[in-house]
Amino acid sequence: MTPLFERIAFPRAIGLSGEAVARWYVRTQWALAFGVLLGFAILCAVILTKPFFLGSDSAHHYSHVWYVSDQIFHHARLPLHIEYLESGKALTFPYGVVLYVVTAIPYAVFGDWAVTAAMIAGVVLYGYAATRARPILRDPRLLALVYVNAFLIEGIVSFQFAFIWSCVFFLLCVEAIDKRRWAPAAILAVLAVTTHLVAGSLAVAAYALYATIRRPRDVVPLGTAMGLAALVCLPYLIYAHSTPAVGVTRVSYIVGTVRYMTRFRGIIVVMPFIVAALAPLLRPLFVPALLALALILAIRLSGDHVNTTGLTHSSEPFYGDFIDSPQFDRSLTYRVLEPNDREDGAYQLIKHGAVLGQEFFNESQFRRWWYSLDMYSCFLGAKNIDVVLYETAYTAKFNQNEQWPLGELMKQGRVRVMYHDPKGRFTAYDVRGAKKPGTRISDCGF
Repeated sequence: MTPLFERIAFPRAIGLSGEAVARWYVRTQWALAFGVLLGFAILCAVILTKPFFLGSDSAHHYSHVWYVSDQIFHHARLPLHIEYLESGKALTFPYGVVLYVVTAIPYAVFGDWAVTAAMIAGVVLYGYAATRARPILRDPRLLALVYVNAFLIEGIVSFQFAFIWSCVFFLLCVEAIDKRRWAPAAILAVLAVTTHLVAGSLAVAAYALYATIRRPRDVVPLGTAMGLAALVCLPYLIYAHSTPAVGVTRVSYIVGTVRYMTRFRGIIVVMPFIVAALAPLLRPLFVPALLALALILAIRLSGDHVNTTGLTHSSEPFYGDFIDSPQFDRSLTYRVLEPNDREDGAYQLIKHGAVLGQEFFNESQFRRWWYSLDMYSCFLGAKNIDVVLYETAYTAKFNQNEQWPLGELMKQGRVRVMYHDPKGRFTAYDVRGAKKPGTRISDCGF
C-alpha cells in the first residue's frame, strides 16, 4: 500500500509521508469496520428487547415454536400438523425441523423471547460460520462488508428465522466439504435443507457441484455423502410438498418466488464467498466498498424496501376483549385480515384455541381483489370460513377490496356484524350465511 501513497502529491504538500498516510488510512479502515460491527451489535440488542418481534415472517415462526413447545410439554406428543392453522391442515414443520424442536425447549421457560434470542443467535453464528467457510473473513474489515449487506439486514428485520439458520448450516457444511469431513458434511447438508427447503437445497447442491469440479478426485466420497443426505431428506421433501399452500398456488408463482429468493436472499448466501474472493482488492478499497454498500442500504431504506416496523413498534395484540366475549366461539373457523408485519393478533387468537382458515404464508391468505360475490362465497366455502376479522389497519397496508363483498353480502342479509371493537381496530363479520359449502378453491375462478 505504501508505494500507492508515495505517489500522491497532496500528503507531501502538507508535510506527511506516504507511510504516515497509509497508517492513518488503515487505522480509519479498522475504526470503520469496528464501528459497523458495533452498530450491528446494537441492532441485535434492540431486537433482543422485543419478546415478540414484529416482522413480515415473524408470526409464522413464533406460532410454530409455541405449538411445538406446547405439544411436547403439555401433551407429550409431536404432531405433524397444527390443528389451529389452515383448519388443521397446516404442517408443523414447513421449515426448521430441528430448529423448531430445539427452540421449543427454552420456549417453555422464556416464552416468545426464546424465539427472538434464537434468531439473534443465528445472526451471530452466520458471521462465525462465514469465517469457518472462508477463514480470510476473520479480518474485521471483510466481515464488516459481509454484515453491511442490505439484504441481510432486510432478512433480519423481516425475521427470516429459518432462512438465516439454513445459511449457518450451509456455511458450516462448506467448511466440512473443503476439509473432506464427509460425515459432518452430510449431517450439516441435512440440517440446511430441512431448515429451509428451497434455500438449503439450492445452496448445498450448487456448492457440491462446485467442489466436484474443483476437486474431481473427491467425487466418490462427496457424492456418497450428498447422496446419503438426499435420502435422509427425501421423506421431508415429500412431507413439505404436502403443505396446503402448494396445492392452491400456481406453478408460475412458485417459480417466481424461487427466482426472487435466488436474486435477493441468494446474495446473503453468496456474500461471504464474494467478499473472500475479492479480499485482495477489497482490503485497500475497504472505505469506498463500505460506502457503496451503505449507499445501497440507504436507498432500500428510503424506498421502503426494508420494513423496520419491528424496530419502531412493539407487539400489542388487541383481541383480548373479543376472546373474553360471548361472541368468541372456538368451534368456528376464522379468517384474519391484518398487516403482514403485525400478525401478532392471529398468533394471539390461536394461542387461545381459535382455528384459522389460513396459515401465515402469503399463498394461504388470499389477499386479493374480489370481482364477484359468487367468487367470494365460493372462497369462503372452500376455506370453510365462519368469521372474518377485518382490521382497520389492513386496508392501509393492502389496498384491496374485501370490504366490498362483505358490504354487499350484508345488504343481502347473508353477512352480519357479530362484534365491533370499541376502539375501532377491527370488526368481526359472521359469514356463515354467505359461504357455499362443498366448494374447492379450483371452483372459484381465481
